[in-house]
Amino acid sequence: MAKRRYKPVEDEPQLDMSSMIDVSFLLLIYFLVTSTLDPKEADLGFTLPTSQSNSTVEVKLDQNTIEVNAQGHILMNEETLDTDVESRQLPLLEDRLKGMVEMSRSVGQDPLVIISADDGAKGQRFVDVLNTLGMEGIEISNVTLTGFTEE
Repeated sequence: MAKRRYKPVEDEPQLDMSSMIDVSFLLLIYFLVTSTLDPKEADLGFTLPTSQSNSTVEVKLDQNTIEVNAQGHILMNEETLDTDVESRQLPLLEDRLKGMVEMSRSVGQDPLVIISADDGAKGQRFVDVLNTLGMEGIEISNVTLTGFTEE
């Protein structure tokens, strides 16, 4: 009888991908958990007006209009407050709103603000106004949003 020689089959090198997939999911979970939202923009609690009124009691409030014009200037009741377009802080508007909130709450009413933004204004300027309304110590929740177009 002839002897048979057993020739081993050469295996092709393989790479186990399951550990790489595990590591990639761990990295994804890590970055999702450690990333944070900007708390000024994430925690703004505004009550927007609806088409139906829940109460029949009519309360008269002084409405204050904040305008963001095309140049990025902030006006409150037609008085120019903050004109530095590069600054994200609005100190004059913040001071004016704090005074308005103190006065409104001393008589037992919530302040009411109407925000009017020009179509040519930068969106970031509008967000800066919203952030100022949501600042600690101001926290105005009665906000109406409108737009205006100059002719």
